[in-house]
Amino acid sequence: MGFPVPGDAIEPSLDLNRHLIANPAATFIMRVEGDLVAGAAAQPGDLLILDRSQPPQPGCLVVAAIAGSLQVLRLEDSPPEMDLWGVVTYLIRRP
Repeated sequence: MGFPVPGDAIEPSLDLNRHLIANPAATFIMRVEGDLVAGAAAQPGDLLILDRSQPPQPGCLVVAAIAGSLQVLRLEDSPPEMDLWGVVTYLIRRP
């Protein structure tokens, strides 16, 4: 009795676009750098998948231009007046 070969359980062709991107025309990927993070869950080096077609909801992570720089922040009650770049749909972190 042995263990299964790990490759047996993997899809033959894994397309991350199909799994992570609902609206390709409105989606882009951004790497977090420096002081881009304003107390949010994102850390420098993380990849953020942003969807510009998603409406911002309280509690979600967004990327917005504030005072001339991009910031990652978690919305509290309602979206404040800001230049919203997109809603973070996935955060990818290297272990």
